[in-house]
Amino acid sequence: MKWSEIQRQYPDQFVLLGDIVEEKISETRYRITEGKVLKVSDDAKKIREAYQDYRKKDMNVIYSLPSTPPDFIVENVPFRGILK
Repeated sequence: MKWSEIQRQYPDQFVLLGDIVEEKISETRYRITEGKVLKVSDDAKKIREAYQDYRKKDMNVIYSLPSTPPDFIVENVPFRGILK
């Protein structure tokens, strides 16, 4: 389902998406254009738990916030740590 349709169908809700279709903008930025709706909720905790369950199964999922804009951009930031 297109992101614009998902956002229109589930306004002001948390939406967990699978089978994500991304459009590369730069080396670290991607636009989410489509996805399969796996779960919808008003409760952030329930969406986070469902997200973690799917990730444990090695599934590529992402969730949107109620405030996610029509242009759904994701930025992958490399983790940096301090070794002691």
